[in-house]
Amino acid sequence: MSANQDSSASSERKGDEAYDQPAETTSAEIEVRKSRFIATVRAALSAEEARLCVKEERLLHPAANHVVFAFICGPPSSETAGLSDDGEPHGTAGRPVLEVLKGSGLRNALVTVTRYFGGVKLGTGGLARAYAEACRKALELTPRAAVRPETPCRLCLPYDCFDAVKRELLRRGCRVTGEAFAEEAALSVRIARADTEEVLSAVQDLCRGKCRVNYE
Repeated sequence: MSANQDSSASSERKGDEAYDQPAETTSAEIEVRKSRFIATVRAALSAEEARLCVKEERLLHPAANHVVFAFICGPPSSETAGLSDDGEPHGTAGRPVLEVLKGSGLRNALVTVTRYFGGVKLGTGGLARAYAEACRKALELTPRAAVRPETPCRLCLPYDCFDAVKRELLRRGCRVTGEAFAEEAALSVRIARADTEEVLSAVQDLCRGKCRVNYE
């Protein structure tokens, strides 16, 4: 029982960790024995989005021989990964790209490596090195954006507390994503997960305990 509890606690701590994702799309190209390898790094928030981006890459390069890809989506505690050799010998393309991507620490990231065959075979080792190197060069150029796990919630509160609560939320770095006004005021907000308890306690103090919190 205690082992399961320790595992659960570890998972919760991992879920609170911030991580990096690509801040913009970047590309790098290398040439190896007349073959061109064009690596592109993009942000992709899900496996479905990653696969749509791969389709777009193929449309951009209809004459390419291969569009190899690898992606990692989601936070470290619940990531989803995928890869494809796209016709290259098994294990010589998608796997090396995925390993380099994993080593970078990026999440929510897709790397495509588009190859134009130059007429000279590289062998399995040469292919793996070329795909990995193209990926590495593109990742080196990729700016990063920090992602903090957040708690989305809706705060329903008296009108006379609205301005003070909103100011406090913004002061603490929370993201206010919506406002509504009916019998009472409401704020849709995303709070850094690690700060949720402290922030909501401050909100209740400002509202004299009259704030209702609905988790979204």
